[in-house]
Amino acid sequence: MRASVLFLAAALARFTQAVTPLVIKDAGFFSNDEQFFLVGVGYQPGGPVELDQGVDPFSNLEGCQRDVYLLQQLGINTIRTYAVNTTLNHDACMSLFAAAGIYVVLDVNAPGWRYSVNREEPWTSYHAGYMANIFSVMEQFSPYPNVLGFFSGNELANEPKNANATAPYMRAIQRDMRQYQQAHKLREVPIGYSTADVVEFRQDLGFYLSCTGDDEGHSDFYGINSYEWCGDTTFEKSGYKTLTDLMKDVQMPNFFSEYGCNEVLPRTFGDANAIYSADMNTVFSGGIVYEFNQEANNYGLVDVDPKTGDAKILPDYVTLRDVYSKVSLPTGNTARKISRPKCSDVFPKIKAFDARAAIPQIDDITKLIKTGVKVTAGQLIDVDLDLTGHKWTITDVSGNQIQNPTITRVNTWNQVPQGAQTTGSNDSKESKNAAVGTKVGGGHTALVFAMAGLTTLGMLVGGLLVI
Repeated sequence: MRASVLFLAAALARFTQAVTPLVIKDAGFFSNDEQFFLVGVGYQPGGPVELDQGVDPFSNLEGCQRDVYLLQQLGINTIRTYAVNTTLNHDACMSLFAAAGIYVVLDVNAPGWRYSVNREEPWTSYHAGYMANIFSVMEQFSPYPNVLGFFSGNELANEPKNANATAPYMRAIQRDMRQYQQAHKLREVPIGYSTADVVEFRQDLGFYLSCTGDDEGHSDFYGINSYEWCGDTTFEKSGYKTLTDLMKDVQMPNFFSEYGCNEVLPRTFGDANAIYSADMNTVFSGGIVYEFNQEANNYGLVDVDPKTGDAKILPDYVTLRDVYSKVSLPTGNTARKISRPKCSDVFPKIKAFDARAAIPQIDDITKLIKTGVKVTAGQLIDVDLDLTGHKWTITDVSGNQIQNPTITRVNTWNQVPQGAQTTGSNDSKESKNAAVGTKVGGGHTALVFAMAGLTTLGMLVGGLLVI
């Protein structure tokens, strides 16, 4: 299956010509004063279980080359990645995604691995070891200009009874992240939260996280994991109209951090047409389809053999590609004007849960913010987009092998963007990767340890060397 010239042009229209750091203005994301809409896919090949095996989505260059080709052909401009291992080097893969014009929304937690919040007893998981892992993700990934934002959490509350317990921890984590950015002069990558689409509190939680107060725990943006649009339905019948009416009152940018119901098969992705339409594009800045890799839950667009790296394109990939190729992204500025409320005004009005300020910062986290974590900071490097030496194969839905896959470069750079390096946290060395002829950073100072939790400062905290 070779994409036609016409289709490739339509796909590349989704990519910006210069992957510069996005900024938030009112309720939208902008690149050089042009509004940006996320056309995205969830991307976590292998799942978090492989993190302990020294593998994550941006550590395997062969896999990244294959997937960047497939993602670019799909017509996306953003991926969401749920977990990374900061003891690994990610320069080559992140540079490859940047060269192809693809932004990354990155979760700083690692659900299913060592670092996640206990929904029922969040106080047991909020400690220096947990925050050290988050800070290491920030240190390493903030320099990459194609990192669109950090998710501070994903569905920490998934039902009304645990929203009450977890909400003040959401604000505490975001406060700590923001203080770390400032203390270590990191690029101010926007910080947001990804919520479950729970009718009882989805709007109230948006109000709670959007308000500003002394705790500095507000979200810069709000992602919603929504699977309401199932099968052949409409904007009104699906529940999307109700959701849009609710979210227009939330005073920050919104987007779908996951969507793509698979209760009715085959999926038709009619929701993609709705999300970018005039009905929704003043309230939502696009969305991210769940998900790229096929897993047991049957949401995948591509089935990758974990042993050989060979990929088979699934019918949903073809359908979504065709839908994306026909979607007209909004032009001009559709972002709502917003005015963030004060928490002192918002908290008394929230009925879904007990709205409280962030919990106090514990002493060990305060010290950690001051001293910092020692981890190699990422940087863009020269990458070769030549795929002639690849070992994998890609087959289409009919079993035909795709010949001569090619990645189209839409972004170039001569040097690491100004301010990309973080002070005092990069001791990388250079080594050659003969397979693609690129320079990749090495010399990581952190080591993987099968331990987690709170230890004393100056020692290993959650597997990270604290200085």
